[in-house]
Amino acid sequence: MSERDCYFDNAKCFLMLLVVFGHFLRPYIDSELFVHSLYVWIFFFHMPAFILISGYFAKGFRQHGYLKKITKKLLLPYLIFQLLYSIYYSFLYEKDTVQIDVFTPHWSLWFLISLFSWNILLWIFANIPKHISLLIALLLGVGAGMIEAEKWLSLSRTFTFFPFFLMGFFLQKSHFERLLTRRVRLFSLIALIGMFICIHLGFPDLPQEWLYGSKSYETLGVHEEKGAIGRLIIYGASAFMMFCFMSLIPNRRLPISTLGTRTFYIYILHGFILKYLHVTHFPDFIMDIHGYPLLLLLSLFVMFILGSEPIVRLVRPLIEWRFPKKKRAVS
Repeated sequence: MSERDCYFDNAKCFLMLLVVFGHFLRPYIDSELFVHSLYVWIFFFHMPAFILISGYFAKGFRQHGYLKKITKKLLLPYLIFQLLYSIYYSFLYEKDTVQIDVFTPHWSLWFLISLFSWNILLWIFANIPKHISLLIALLLGVGAGMIEAEKWLSLSRTFTFFPFFLMGFFLQKSHFERLLTRRVRLFSLIALIGMFICIHLGFPDLPQEWLYGSKSYETLGVHEEKGAIGRLIIYGASAFMMFCFMSLIPNRRLPISTLGTRTFYIYILHGFILKYLHVTHFPDFIMDIHGYPLLLLLSLFVMFILGSEPIVRLVRPLIEWRFPKKKRAVS
């Protein structure tokens, strides 16, 4: 595996850990200020960075068969797991009927719809000069907060996070290499710690919904002008924290690098475990013992299980639409 591959695999691995950890923290953010601050700190940059990397690897969108490839890779798994999660939720929450709505993605499945849409949008935005293209994407992201789209086809999140995807598409390997000097890494580490302190002490009441990208300004309780300014500030802070995080990623092969190649599996599957634990007494147990650090260990455990070879082999037909080849009998 090349250094470049290792770098991005490592980045995806650490980002997926933050995704799972952030989701495990969600039930406790209203009762513990530190947990709320940590949750907000994570959400400022973990999905923007993931989306940036996705955009970086979308440079081949003009290749023959690319549209068919992403349709198979994104839309088919979306439809399959939208159905599976609908069935799972009906049993988990003891509903009388299975409610299936293909236009409203369940929980984390929004990313599949948005990722497909971002790739389609490249056919327009890649033909526009970079600076103008990014400016238009930024204006669309700000404007998305003025529309009551909520979760329908993930439209709000698609336009809100599209600037990060487009930025990643325009970036080259050399841009990331500039982040990997000792001086930049030291600055980034101090900056990320400083941002956490700033969030914890300066903005303890910052609603986490501002970072989801799915809420309109009206739903967030602000006028459009204030909402637009707030989103622009969040864009700036998210981009800053995102690049600080990317500068801390090791550019060498690690024991966990393989997990970075299986983040798609972990992302789609971890909701089954998470949602089950959240309807049990597990959240109460964690609160009673203040065992929030245990959630990080649990997140690691979930990643290793869902990213293991047996699970990947078992679920691959549903996600990649690839089935094991039958061995030919030897005559």
